[in-house]
Amino acid sequence: MSAAEPLSGFPQYDHLFLIISENHNYSNIINNPAAPILNALARDYGSATSYTGVSDPSEPNYVAMLGGSDFGISNDDPYFFPGNTVDQPNLMSQLENMGKTWKAYFQDLPYAGYRGYCYPAKCNGIPDSDTQYVAKHNGIVNFANMQTPGEWLKQTPYGQLATDLASGSIPNLSYIVGDECNDMHGAPPWCVDSGKIGDVDDTWLVAQGDRFVGQTVNMITSSSMWMTGNNAIVVTFDEGNAVHDQIYTVVITSHGPRGITDNTSYDHYSLLASMQQMFGLGCLQNSCSATPMLPLFQITGSSTAPALPAPFTPPPNGTNSVSAQGPGSPGKSVSLSGSGWLVVPSPNVGNFDNNLAAVSAGSSSDAWAVGSYLPPSNTTVLAAMGEHFDGTRWTAYPLPNVGLNENSLLAVSELSNGHAWAVGYFVNASYQQQTLIEFYNGTVWSVVPSPSPGARQNILYGVTALADNDVWAVGTQKDGNDVFHTLTTHWNGSVWTAVPAVDAGATGNQFYAVTNAAGTVYATGQKSGSAFPSQILVEQWTGKAWSVLTTPNDATASPLPLGLAGAASSVSVVGDIETSLAPYTTLVAAGPPTGLQIVGSPNNGTGENDLFAATTAADGSTWAVGWYINASGTHQTLAEHGVGGSWSLVSSPNVGTGDNGLAGVAAIPGGGLWAVGVDSGKGSFSTLILWHP
Repeated sequence: MSAAEPLSGFPQYDHLFLIISENHNYSNIINNPAAPILNALARDYGSATSYTGVSDPSEPNYVAMLGGSDFGISNDDPYFFPGNTVDQPNLMSQLENMGKTWKAYFQDLPYAGYRGYCYPAKCNGIPDSDTQYVAKHNGIVNFANMQTPGEWLKQTPYGQLATDLASGSIPNLSYIVGDECNDMHGAPPWCVDSGKIGDVDDTWLVAQGDRFVGQTVNMITSSSMWMTGNNAIVVTFDEGNAVHDQIYTVVITSHGPRGITDNTSYDHYSLLASMQQMFGLGCLQNSCSATPMLPLFQITGSSTAPALPAPFTPPPNGTNSVSAQGPGSPGKSVSLSGSGWLVVPSPNVGNFDNNLAAVSAGSSSDAWAVGSYLPPSNTTVLAAMGEHFDGTRWTAYPLPNVGLNENSLLAVSELSNGHAWAVGYFVNASYQQQTLIEFYNGTVWSVVPSPSPGARQNILYGVTALADNDVWAVGTQKDGNDVFHTLTTHWNGSVWTAVPAVDAGATGNQFYAVTNAAGTVYATGQKSGSAFPSQILVEQWTGKAWSVLTTPNDATASPLPLGLAGAASSVSVVGDIETSLAPYTTLVAAGPPTGLQIVGSPNNGTGENDLFAATTAADGSTWAVGWYINASGTHQTLAEHGVGGSWSLVSSPNVGTGDNGLAGVAAIPGGGLWAVGVDSGKGSFSTLILWHP
């Protein structure tokens, strides 16, 4: 580190607001009709027309922007993984050393001081799940001296920005990042994926990001503090479509340049150098040799605040028409002999990604697995799929989809009469995320209308069928104020209705699994309060209402339940535990429903371990499956067996040398188990099905 003196003549600023968007280069934004606000800002204020990122992927760019180097980080792994926390000075510690202040505002952060890698916290799984807030878009958390209770509390939900502007308590530096649906990144299952630049999905993401920037800029420039002293807003991107791509960067000042372009070669180190100079700080690492963006921060005395245009509203993508089940693709004959977990032949739909997320068995010769695939007609948009076992072989089917946008099935439950229910989500023609429920009547799958009460987003993660007139599906919904709530729906034989559950957490609640234990229905997920850590949420349907059960928790870690298994007198919750200090470890909480306790569960190696699903076998024991990351950084299948309260690792096979993982497990009536997931032995993700006698 060098502590060079501030550049003589660089204007001093009172407040800087830094807004960061994602993964689009300069040409993707300039003259794009989906981004009228960003184009207006570039015309009206100061535009850096030769500005680039410094690294790839996202995380090292965010770190470099604050520390002057990416410090060798070359991935988007959690900040607490080895090599992703750096013990180095940074812009925040520099500000504090000079008696100045900073604060971060993250959209969809549940509470100030949240330490998780993502929120909602289910960002690991099959299919790949981006969420709303992600720590890879927050360079602050990678610095060791920012990982203290006091520093965590300076990282707040985005809604706090309006409160601070209204009260006049704005810090010198405000660090602002939208969620992945509003920063142009994209985040299945919560919204569309980024896809290809210029396609309908990317157009929607650009329009959303443009709207978010406009909303934020208007909030700041209309506040009473904006014209007092010298204040600035910088809007930039982490990177373009490749390392060192030219990216959009605009400087909006209260009393500075209007309508200028600056074609000097700048990058994130130039921006850091400029922030350091405007606050009278020294330099760090590469900011010491970077060229500050002086022309864009000059004080000219201008006071105009040009009005911003209305945001662009993308037209609907097709209609919400429902397709029919497609023809089956039979796989090879399955031999159910041997011992231990065995890979059995499983087909795929098309030649691109196929993901199996869940499995359920009605008998030894009747089972369904569901998930999603990428069709050849559009290899960036997931479509619903299912696979059926008839006692001889697995057959893959394209299942019905709603509209042209994403459709994905995440859970399935089969009855002994051959009927089955599958649930997940779809994105409708107006890009709104809605619940997706499909029914198999013994012959064909069809979409059944289902409620989507959340104003912004709705998703179903779990389903359990007790009878043809008694089925429960659970998940989460997001309201108009960006708060997540539990979502429970019930089928009475005629119609699906939303049934209120208890939102036990003050700032956010989600259900991820539901099960039937001897006729009693339980659901599990996570609840967030006002401070770290988040906690286990388990609720029981009493026959009249949902009731919260007492659950064990740890003051030093956030447990995340993802799977649930039940028996006559006991329940097992499985998932992972996040401490913000080390990779995830397995979670098992088991015991009587009113007396659950976290019990010891093994981990494979010292890398990340996650359990995604659980089932009660015919012999009364419990099985859980997921994945772990080995010493080479590759995901491998993970299977664990619980007998009499004691859990052990059980060897499970992998295909090829690429990533493998298990997302669902089901007991076969009479004995035996199915487990499903993915392997990447052929490059793209392919279906993976295991059998255990």
